[in-house]
Amino acid sequence: KTMYYAQVDKPRVIEYEDVIKDIAEMSSLTTGDVRNAIDRLAYYLQRELTEGNTVRLGQIGTFRVSVPSKYVETEKEVNASILKKPRIRFYINNTLSAVADNIRLAVYRNGQKVDDTTSPSTPSEGGGEQTGGSGGL
Repeated sequence: KTMYYAQVDKPRVIEYEDVIKDIAEMSSLTTGDVRNAIDRLAYYLQRELTEGNTVRLGQIGTFRVSVPSKYVETEKEVNASILKKPRIRFYINNTLSAVADNIRLAVYRNGQKVDDTTSPSTPSEGGGEQTGGSGGL
C-alpha cells in the first residue's frame, strides 16, 4: 500500500557571513566585532564543555555535556569502561521554542495551495509503508 506524507520545502540557509552582516546592521557593532564575538563564543563553549560545564546563553538556550552509560547488574561493575562517547546537548530556551507556534504552514499540490494552518496538528497514530511524498510545507 502506498502512503503519502507532507514534507518541508527546502528552506533558505542563512550563511555565517549573512548572520554577521545582519547583526552588525541591527546594532552598533561592526562586522568585525560581531565575527570576533561569535568566534570567542565558539572558543568559550569548547573550553567550558571540555571541562564538563553547562553553559547557559540567556534567550538562546543551554549547552551541556551528556555521557551515556551502559547498564550493569551490580555496583561493582560500574567503572569508566561502561561510559559511552560524551555528547554535547543543546536545549532550546522557551523564548525560541515558542517561535514554532508562529510558523505558518501550507500544503501545496501541483503548485497550488490546498491547505494552510498556523499550528501543526497532533500527529495521528499510524504506520505502513512510506514510499513517497507529495507536496511541501
